[in-house]
Amino acid sequence: MRSSRGVLLAGCVVAALLSGCAAARVFQPEAAELPFDEGALACENLNHQRPNITSFRSSAESTVTAGGESISFRYVIVSREPDSLRIDLLPTEGAFTLGLLVAQGGVTRVLNAQEKTFIESRDSAALIERFLGIRGFSPALVEAVVTGIPPELDCSRVAIFRENGGGLTVLSERDRVAFTIAEDTGRLTSFEVLAADSNDVIVTGSLYYSGGQGPSSMSLSIYEPHEAQGILLFKKVSLNPEISDEVFSVRVPDTYTRED
Repeated sequence: MRSSRGVLLAGCVVAALLSGCAAARVFQPEAAELPFDEGALACENLNHQRPNITSFRSSAESTVTAGGESISFRYVIVSREPDSLRIDLLPTEGAFTLGLLVAQGGVTRVLNAQEKTFIESRDSAALIERFLGIRGFSPALVEAVVTGIPPELDCSRVAIFRENGGGLTVLSERDRVAFTIAEDTGRLTSFEVLAADSNDVIVTGSLYYSGGQGPSSMSLSIYEPHEAQGILLFKKVSLNPEISDEVFSVRVPDTYTRED
Protein backbone atom coordinates (compact mmCIF):
# COMPACT_ATOMS: atom_id res chain seq x y z
CA MET A 1 0.00 0.00 0.00
CA ARG A 2 2.75 2.46 0.89
CA SER A 3 4.64 2.02 -2.37
CA SER A 4 1.68 2.60 -4.67
CA ARG A 5 0.37 5.46 -2.59
CA GLY A 6 3.80 7.08 -2.52
CA VAL A 7 4.46 7.44 -6.24
CA LEU A 8 2.96 10.91 -6.38
CA LEU A 9 4.78 11.60 -3.16
CA ALA A 10 3.88 13.78 -0.23
CA GLY A 11 0.73 15.31 -1.72
CA CYS A 12 -1.03 11.98 -1.91
CA VAL A 13 0.42 10.98 1.43
CA VAL A 14 -0.62 14.14 3.18
CA ALA A 15 -4.07 14.00 1.61
CA ALA A 16 -4.45 10.50 2.98
CA LEU A 17 -3.12 11.39 6.40
CA LEU A 18 -4.98 14.60 7.06
CA SER A 19 -8.00 16.42 5.71
CA GLY A 20 -8.54 20.15 6.02
CA CYS A 21 -6.19 23.13 5.63
CA ALA A 22 -4.34 25.26 8.12
CA ALA A 23 -5.20 28.89 8.58
CA ALA A 24 -3.55 30.97 5.88
CA ARG A 25 -0.36 32.80 6.75
CA VAL A 26 0.45 36.09 5.08
CA PHE A 27 3.85 37.27 3.86
CA GLN A 28 4.63 40.24 6.12
CA PRO A 29 8.34 41.18 6.44
CA GLU A 30 9.23 43.02 9.63
CA ALA A 31 11.48 45.51 7.82
CA ALA A 32 10.30 48.06 5.29
CA GLU A 33 11.02 47.49 1.61
CA LEU A 34 14.30 49.00 0.43
CA PRO A 35 14.04 52.08 -1.82
CA PHE A 36 14.20 51.25 -5.53
CA ASP A 37 17.83 52.28 -6.13
CA GLU A 38 19.12 50.55 -2.99
CA GLY A 39 17.06 47.44 -3.71
CA ALA A 40 18.25 47.28 -7.33
CA LEU A 41 21.89 47.51 -6.22
CA ALA A 42 21.40 44.78 -3.60
CA CYS A 43 19.74 42.56 -6.21
CA GLU A 44 22.56 43.09 -8.70
CA ASN A 45 25.13 42.27 -6.01
CA LEU A 46 23.33 39.01 -5.20
CA ASN A 47 23.29 38.05 -8.88
CA HIS A 48 26.96 38.99 -9.23
CA GLN A 49 28.10 36.77 -6.34
CA ARG A 50 25.93 33.86 -7.45
CA PRO A 51 28.15 31.00 -8.66
CA ASN A 52 27.48 29.57 -12.11
CA ILE A 53 25.59 26.29 -11.72
CA THR A 54 25.35 24.25 -14.91
CA SER A 55 24.45 20.93 -13.28
CA PHE A 56 24.04 19.24 -9.94
CA ARG A 57 23.45 15.82 -8.45
CA SER A 58 22.19 14.92 -4.98
CA SER A 59 20.55 12.17 -3.00
CA ALA A 60 18.06 12.98 -0.28
CA GLU A 61 15.89 11.37 2.37
CA SER A 62 12.55 12.81 3.43
CA THR A 63 10.00 12.27 6.16
CA VAL A 64 6.57 13.90 6.01
CA THR A 65 4.43 14.02 9.14
CA ALA A 66 0.74 14.88 9.36
CA GLY A 67 -2.03 13.94 11.73
CA GLY A 68 0.42 12.08 13.96
CA GLU A 69 1.55 9.73 11.17
CA SER A 70 4.76 9.78 9.14
CA ILE A 71 5.98 8.39 5.85
CA SER A 72 9.51 8.39 4.43
CA PHE A 73 11.15 8.17 1.00
CA ARG A 74 14.52 8.55 -0.70
CA TYR A 75 15.31 10.55 -3.84
CA VAL A 76 18.03 10.92 -6.38
CA ILE A 77 17.92 14.39 -7.98
CA VAL A 78 19.91 15.30 -11.09
CA SER A 79 19.73 18.53 -13.09
CA ARG A 80 21.53 20.03 -16.07
CA GLU A 81 21.06 23.39 -17.73
CA PRO A 82 19.13 24.64 -19.52
CA ASP A 83 16.03 22.49 -18.91
CA SER A 84 16.89 18.94 -17.86
CA LEU A 85 15.76 17.57 -14.49
CA ARG A 86 15.35 14.04 -13.18
CA ILE A 87 13.97 12.96 -9.79
CA ASP A 88 13.88 9.26 -8.85
CA LEU A 89 11.57 8.31 -5.97
CA LEU A 90 12.82 5.29 -4.01
CA PRO A 91 11.69 3.44 -0.90
CA THR A 92 13.70 3.81 2.30
CA GLU A 93 15.17 0.37 1.67
CA GLY A 94 15.94 -1.26 -1.65
CA ALA A 95 16.98 0.18 -5.01
CA PHE A 96 13.78 -0.27 -7.02
CA THR A 97 12.06 2.85 -8.36
CA LEU A 98 8.59 3.82 -7.14
CA GLY A 99 8.25 6.82 -9.41
CA LEU A 100 10.25 8.96 -11.78
CA LEU A 101 10.03 12.54 -13.04
CA VAL A 102 12.05 13.53 -16.10
CA ALA A 103 12.00 16.97 -17.72
CA GLN A 104 13.92 17.63 -20.92
CA GLY A 105 13.41 19.71 -24.03
CA GLY A 106 10.31 21.40 -22.65
CA VAL A 107 8.47 18.14 -21.95
CA THR A 108 8.03 16.66 -18.46
CA ARG A 109 7.00 13.07 -17.77
CA VAL A 110 6.01 11.39 -14.54
CA LEU A 111 6.16 7.58 -14.51
CA ASN A 112 4.41 5.52 -11.85
CA ALA A 113 6.32 2.24 -11.73
CA GLN A 114 3.83 0.65 -9.34
CA GLU A 115 0.68 1.37 -11.34
CA LYS A 116 2.48 1.31 -14.73
CA THR A 117 1.04 4.68 -15.77
CA PHE A 118 2.56 7.94 -16.96
CA ILE A 119 1.66 11.61 -17.34
CA GLU A 120 3.20 13.98 -19.89
CA SER A 121 2.97 17.77 -20.06
CA ARG A 122 4.85 20.90 -21.08
CA ASP A 123 3.89 22.46 -17.73
CA SER A 124 6.90 21.30 -15.70
CA ALA A 125 5.89 23.20 -12.56
CA ALA A 126 2.46 21.52 -12.50
CA LEU A 127 3.93 18.03 -12.78
CA ILE A 128 6.67 18.75 -10.22
CA GLU A 129 3.95 19.98 -7.88
CA ARG A 130 1.97 16.82 -8.45
CA PHE A 131 5.00 14.56 -8.10
CA LEU A 132 6.33 16.23 -4.94
CA GLY A 133 2.89 17.00 -3.56
CA ILE A 134 4.02 20.52 -2.63
CA ARG A 135 2.50 23.55 -4.27
CA GLY A 136 4.72 26.13 -5.93
CA PHE A 137 7.82 23.97 -6.41
CA SER A 138 9.30 24.84 -9.81
CA PRO A 139 12.56 23.52 -11.31
CA ALA A 140 14.25 26.74 -10.14
CA LEU A 141 13.12 26.20 -6.55
CA VAL A 142 14.21 22.55 -6.62
CA GLU A 143 17.70 23.70 -7.66
CA ALA A 144 17.74 26.41 -5.00
CA VAL A 145 16.88 24.13 -2.09
CA VAL A 146 19.25 21.33 -3.17
CA THR A 147 22.24 23.60 -3.83
CA GLY A 148 21.51 26.43 -1.38
CA ILE A 149 21.98 28.91 -4.22
CA PRO A 150 19.01 31.14 -5.06
CA PRO A 151 18.01 31.46 -8.71
CA GLU A 152 19.20 34.38 -10.79
CA LEU A 153 16.88 37.25 -9.90
CA ASP A 154 14.95 39.49 -12.27
CA CYS A 155 15.85 42.76 -10.56
CA SER A 156 12.99 44.59 -12.27
CA ARG A 157 10.44 42.31 -10.61
CA VAL A 158 11.58 41.93 -7.02
CA ALA A 159 10.94 43.62 -3.69
CA ILE A 160 13.84 43.51 -1.23
CA PHE A 161 13.72 43.73 2.57
CA ARG A 162 16.78 43.86 4.86
CA GLU A 163 16.41 41.55 7.85
CA ASN A 164 17.68 42.41 11.34
CA GLY A 165 20.05 39.45 11.28
CA GLY A 166 21.91 40.74 8.22
CA GLY A 167 20.09 38.83 5.53
CA LEU A 168 17.99 40.00 2.63
CA THR A 169 14.50 38.77 1.88
CA VAL A 170 13.82 38.97 -1.84
CA LEU A 171 10.25 38.57 -3.03
CA SER A 172 10.36 37.41 -6.64
CA GLU A 173 7.09 38.20 -8.40
CA ARG A 174 8.16 35.97 -11.27
CA ASP A 175 8.56 32.91 -9.05
CA ARG A 176 6.04 33.89 -6.33
CA VAL A 177 8.69 32.94 -3.80
CA ALA A 178 10.28 35.04 -1.05
CA PHE A 179 13.93 33.99 -0.70
CA THR A 180 15.88 34.92 2.45
CA ILE A 181 19.56 35.08 1.56
CA ALA A 182 22.64 35.62 3.71
CA GLU A 183 24.11 38.81 2.26
CA ASP A 184 27.73 37.90 3.06
CA THR A 185 27.71 34.40 1.54
CA GLY A 186 24.80 34.48 -0.92
CA ARG A 187 23.45 31.28 0.61
CA LEU A 188 19.73 30.63 0.72
CA THR A 189 18.65 30.30 4.36
CA SER A 190 14.86 30.10 4.05
CA PHE A 191 12.00 30.65 1.65
CA GLU A 192 8.25 31.18 1.55
CA VAL A 193 6.10 30.10 -1.40
CA LEU A 194 3.21 32.49 -1.99
CA ALA A 195 -0.13 31.85 -3.63
CA ALA A 196 -0.37 32.90 -7.26
CA ASP A 197 -2.96 35.60 -6.62
CA SER A 198 -2.30 36.74 -3.04
CA ASN A 199 0.39 37.09 -0.38
CA ASP A 200 -0.88 34.01 1.45
CA VAL A 201 2.03 31.71 2.33
CA ILE A 202 1.42 28.10 1.29
CA VAL A 203 4.84 26.57 2.06
CA THR A 204 7.83 27.67 4.15
CA GLY A 205 11.26 26.09 4.34
CA SER A 206 14.47 26.60 6.31
CA LEU A 207 17.87 25.33 5.17
CA TYR A 208 20.72 24.26 7.44
CA TYR A 209 24.42 23.96 6.59
CA SER A 210 27.25 21.92 8.08
CA GLY A 211 30.27 22.79 5.95
CA GLY A 212 29.49 21.01 2.68
CA GLN A 213 28.90 22.46 -0.77
CA GLY A 214 25.16 22.70 -0.22
CA PRO A 215 22.66 22.49 2.61
CA SER A 216 22.75 19.41 4.82
CA SER A 217 19.03 19.49 5.63
CA MET A 218 15.81 21.38 5.12
CA SER A 219 12.68 21.64 7.24
CA LEU A 220 9.32 22.29 5.61
CA SER A 221 5.98 23.57 6.83
CA ILE A 222 3.19 22.89 4.35
CA TYR A 223 -0.12 24.76 4.71
CA GLU A 224 -1.84 23.91 1.43
CA PRO A 225 -3.36 21.69 0.18
CA HIS A 226 -3.07 20.10 3.65
CA GLU A 227 -1.13 20.94 6.78
CA ALA A 228 2.02 18.88 7.26
CA GLN A 229 5.63 19.05 8.39
CA GLY A 230 8.59 17.66 6.50
CA ILE A 231 12.33 17.20 6.89
CA LEU A 232 14.79 16.46 4.07
CA LEU A 233 18.37 15.31 4.55
CA PHE A 234 20.66 16.04 1.58
CA LYS A 235 23.56 13.71 0.89
CA LYS A 236 26.33 13.57 -1.70
CA VAL A 237 25.58 16.98 -3.22
CA SER A 238 27.79 17.57 -6.25
CA LEU A 239 27.87 20.86 -8.17
CA ASN A 240 28.68 21.03 -11.90
CA PRO A 241 29.33 17.31 -12.46
CA GLU A 242 29.44 15.86 -15.96
CA ILE A 243 26.00 14.39 -16.73
CA SER A 244 25.34 12.43 -19.91
CA ASP A 245 22.30 12.79 -22.16
CA GLU A 246 21.31 9.21 -21.35
CA VAL A 247 20.35 10.19 -17.79
CA PHE A 248 17.42 12.20 -19.15
CA SER A 249 16.56 9.93 -22.10
CA VAL A 250 13.87 7.80 -20.51
CA ARG A 251 11.55 5.80 -22.75
CA VAL A 252 8.04 5.10 -21.50
CA PRO A 253 7.52 1.31 -21.61
CA ASP A 254 4.84 0.06 -24.00
CA THR A 255 3.03 -1.54 -21.07
CA TYR A 256 2.38 1.83 -19.41
CA THR A 257 -0.99 3.59 -19.74
CA ARG A 258 -1.18 7.34 -20.22
CA GLU A 259 -3.19 9.33 -17.66
CA ASP A 260 -4.84 12.69 -18.29
